Amino acid sequence: HYLFAQANTLAVAVIGAKVVLTGSARIRYKRPVYVGEKVVAKAMVKTQRGNTVLVSVHSKVDMEIVFKAQIVLSVQDHKFKLTGEGKSKD
Repeated sequence: HYLFAQANTLAVAVIGAKVVLTGSARIRYKRPVYVGEKVVAKAMVKTQRGNTVLVSVHSKVDMEIVFKAQIVLSVQDHKFKLTGEGKSKD
């Protein structure tokens, strides 16, 4: 649950709009993460169609991918404009 929460929060943050709803998520847990391991997540906007945005998130421990997600977000802010595809955030 923590890995998905981290990934979803990062995906919403990379969009940068005031109101964003998670529509769906395709998630893959690659291996368990244990107490004391440092998880680093990176998110990248893949595509945008209107107010719908696809964000890819990869979480790693050291250099090993432990979690992947493709998250579809719906932006509810009518003044929102994404500043280009490929936008990423750690």
